[in-house]
Amino acid sequence: MTKHQQSEADFNASLAERLRAVPRTAAPMHMNDLPSGPSKSLNDLLSDNEPSESPVALASPRAPTQDDGGVTTRRVPLHLIVDSPYQPRKKYDESELQLLGETLKGRGQDEPITVRQLDGGKYELIAGHRRVRAARLVGWSELDARVASFSDREACLATLVHNESNVKLSDYERGLAYQTALKEGYASTQSGVASVFGCTQARVSQCLSLFDLPQPLLELMAKYPELITYRKARVIKEVLAKHPSGEETIIRAVEALIDTPQMDQSELRAVLLKPFEAKRVRVKPSAPRTISDKNGESAFQVQVKSRDIVIQVEDGVDVELALQSALAALREFAVRLELPRKQKSGNTSD
Repeated sequence: MTKHQQSEADFNASLAERLRAVPRTAAPMHMNDLPSGPSKSLNDLLSDNEPSESPVALASPRAPTQDDGGVTTRRVPLHLIVDSPYQPRKKYDESELQLLGETLKGRGQDEPITVRQLDGGKYELIAGHRRVRAARLVGWSELDARVASFSDREACLATLVHNESNVKLSDYERGLAYQTALKEGYASTQSGVASVFGCTQARVSQCLSLFDLPQPLLELMAKYPELITYRKARVIKEVLAKHPSGEETIIRAVEALIDTPQMDQSELRAVLLKPFEAKRVRVKPSAPRTISDKNGESAFQVQVKSRDIVIQVEDGVDVELALQSALAALREFAVRLELPRKQKSGNTSD
């Protein structure tokens, strides 16, 4: 039976056994004669597969060691190390890499990275993507590495599992790891994925829910992995369900998160719903009407505002007399009205 024909449980168990065979250092390992010199820019180094031209002081040579599981620990040149194609992380924070690089310079390398050797002499990363980038930033040329013998399938799962445990991964990046695990057959259910990664099924479900969003938002998250958390995705789905014909408007509103990444769920909901709020129609107040005296001169200005009748008495008119006359006219009008009776509140018996 080939590895691809193994059951999911047997494959995961065998890989776990092999990963346990990878030795962990009992005490921190430090580099001698730590290199110094100016740091390089991240853009220059992320795709740099050539050795640095600037002179760098190398650590004392370390003889390769091998454990009972066939895993060797040796010095590996950085220019021979390539990223894993299975790495779910899409974004690296340059300031954090600079800080990690300074830590390496101050303390040395505490723990080896993990790689597998490829045909042609290259080494593919399994664990240590951030450390490799940080070491390049501060001008190092080598790192201690555990070199394991992994098949493509084993390397994929080992890389996914190792990186998923990183607390700095976004919900989207975790979701990519879970999605790959399902696609590659490491598990067939969300519960199985949770077992493989050692996390809760709830987290698997939450992160995978991001991929139910419209394609333009998936493309947006590919550029900005931390843009939409699963909680914000839930809000977006609620608004999409309420306004299915407004998808384009909602997508444009979500883009506001790029400039305001700290926006919480309630603020996001308000932003998304704002374009759909009904505009209040303001009723234009009626124009004042003039009541003239017997000589045709203005005596009163009467205006209706909502349910109020406003009477403006002109100069020279006796206000008290005008009020008495107005009340008398209202009484005469009221006795001719027949308004619907208001129901009295309270219990009634049948």
